[in-house]
Amino acid sequence: MDERINEMSQGAGREESRINQDFIDFLSKWSTPALVVLAAIAVSYWGWNQFQAMKIAKVNKAMTAYTSAMSGANPNPDSLALVAEEYAGVRSVGNLAKLDLADVYLLAVQRGLEPGAEFDAIAAQEEGQTGLAEGDALTPDRRQSYLDKAGRLYAEVVDATKGDAGKAQLTAEGAFGLAAVAECNGDLDKAKTHLADAKKYAEKGGFTVLALAAEARATTLDNADAPTLFDASTLPPLPEPEPLPEPEIPSTGLPAPETPTFEAPTLDNPPLFDDPADDDSTDDGNTDDGTNDDGSSTDNDDG
Repeated sequence: MDERINEMSQGAGREESRINQDFIDFLSKWSTPALVVLAAIAVSYWGWNQFQAMKIAKVNKAMTAYTSAMSGANPNPDSLALVAEEYAGVRSVGNLAKLDLADVYLLAVQRGLEPGAEFDAIAAQEEGQTGLAEGDALTPDRRQSYLDKAGRLYAEVVDATKGDAGKAQLTAEGAFGLAAVAECNGDLDKAKTHLADAKKYAEKGGFTVLALAAEARATTLDNADAPTLFDASTLPPLPEPEPLPEPEIPSTGLPAPETPTFEAPTLDNPPLFDDPADDDSTDDGNTDDGTNDDGSSTDNDDG
């Protein structure tokens, strides 16, 4: 006990009190800013998570709208145009919608029909019928309008994606579309230029098949004729379907069954009741009024 007392230095309590006071002063000075920084970090982290969730929800919404617009055999051009405009900055949804919309216009030009119009082959065989509703066939002005719209959409996709190596496939597809539009307009030299661009963009993205397809198409353009828009009246009539043959019944080797005949049976027994008409043939000498032929009554009178 004495050794412990001897080891205690004079003023140690005041030294410890001073250290505690410095720590309290430090907390008083820096605790509030530290809490503000921590709160800001927490709010920023929460906000970042909310922002990412909103982006994911917008991408999902954009893909749902795009899938809905592309559903069915004949996509609606108005729906695709709305998706391309509303989701222009969402991933590649806007560019995909533009490519598909341009394809719809280009297909309409190649078919010579309005988008969504169907040719009725059965009605076309009837006299005076073309198989088309009024306004379904494209006029020359309408055809050129669709070609211009398709070319503008393809060009917008190429300009928006040609600087991004990750979107080289979209760029190549846009160049292919521009080549098809030029070919429909009869400008084969311009079509070859766009095919060369398509090959370049495809090779840049590592799409070898697309590059080979562009090269093969360019080599066939020299012998290709400009596409011609045929009128329905100039087309040959559709062949009439041949009648279906009668179905053959397989032979079993057995004789054909005879059709049974039935005859009405003859009744040998006499009828149970006599015909009332036969009662007139028997005359017992009595009249219908109950008197005999001699005028006497048939009633017996015991009196």
